[in-house]
Amino acid sequence: MSEDLEKAIASLAVSEVRLRSSTIRLTEDLEPAELKNRPMEVQGLRGVGKIKEISLKEGDEYWWEYNFFYTAGVRLVDQDHADDPAVEIHATFNAVYRSREKLSSVSVESFSEEHVGYHVWPYWREYVQSSCMRLAIAPIRIPLYRIG
Repeated sequence: MSEDLEKAIASLAVSEVRLRSSTIRLTEDLEPAELKNRPMEVQGLRGVGKIKEISLKEGDEYWWEYNFFYTAGVRLVDQDHADDPAVEIHATFNAVYRSREKLSSVSVESFSEEHVGYHVWPYWREYVQSSCMRLAIAPIRIPLYRIG
């Protein structure tokens, strides 16, 4: 583990995770019950797209807030219709961390590669499960988050 990553891990404390945006789409020409009879491939994506640093002053103390915008997506693809997924669920979460000291961009980038996803992943898994319920389709199983 690099010194920059160790510094970020020691300094950053997760404050909150918020949903920033989302899209959910079930293709128009498909009824939820039809998904049971079709073999579907699950495809996914994930990663930090943007990092925003904010300097804060509370009384005599300075804080730095680091906002990581983490995007995750999953889609069900029918082998016969690969360019038109049957189901797509995408979401961007804002993971907010606070630090008592300003971190280097290298430290923050290193932290974003795996650790932000670790904190956001439970929110993403719940979002996919509840979205599937709202779509009246079988739950799409999102695996546990693995670092490395």
